[in-house]
Amino acid sequence: MHRMTRNSLMLSVTMLLLVPQLARSESDDGVDGTGQKVVVHLSHFTDDLHRCFMALKVANLMQDYGAEVTVFVDLEGVRIAERRERLDFTWREGSTTLAELYEKFDDGGGKVVVCPHCAHSAHLTDPSLKRNASIATTPMLGKLLIEADKVMDY
Repeated sequence: MHRMTRNSLMLSVTMLLLVPQLARSESDDGVDGTGQKVVVHLSHFTDDLHRCFMALKVANLMQDYGAEVTVFVDLEGVRIAERRERLDFTWREGSTTLAELYEKFDDGGGKVVVCPHCAHSAHLTDPSLKRNASIATTPMLGKLLIEADKVMDY
């Protein structure tokens, strides 16, 4: 029994020493998302701020790696694209605001596509949306989703 515990301890120590090395070598690889089309689907807003933050963080991350990223919003998520909607929320004290994440995504060339049915229900029109946000038509939405290499769901 003592020998098994010692072996387990040695394995645990080895793994602790090895994991940072593996993480470093992974991050050193030249990840290139150029040419990839990614859709980040967001159905939430103030009803689940954690999901909003994760969706925009992932969208920015994928965009940083060169992917063409579109955030598709529906249900409560359409509110994030509304021009007059405040985005000065934080998820944790001292963290980046939702507005900063949205602005970074927008400045990086990201597009926000709003579900046409949900926009109608929320009384949104294209002029009431933020820059680089637009209400999709049903065929546009179908094309966006069919042509996506990856769809992330929040």
